[in-house]
Amino acid sequence: MSEIITLPCYHGRYGTKTFRNPVDLAEMVSWCDSHSHIWFAAMQGDARECKINGKVRTWKRDKNRVEVPVKYGLYEYGTFYLHDINRILIPVDILKCQKGGNDEIR
Repeated sequence: MSEIITLPCYHGRYGTKTFRNPVDLAEMVSWCDSHSHIWFAAMQGDARECKINGKVRTWKRDKNRVEVPVKYGLYEYGTFYLHDINRILIPVDILKCQKGGNDEIR
């Protein structure tokens, strides 16, 4: 289980939100495959949302190679790689954390 963190969204203009980082590469790929938007930690230390702009690419010969194409805003495009796994954020449902049950945190 990864550490749960709370970050301001867009410099605090949209409040704060609770996140966690993906545990491994497989979780990052499955999360990006099943969602159209992902949250990431910006260099300023806040959380921002971007749209996945294509198919998540993986390679058979190199299991550690992955590319997630994203679009942010009107004109900015980029790609997340494996070394960016610590910048990808998965939103956490606080109510499931407080129950203390065996439910998986999502």
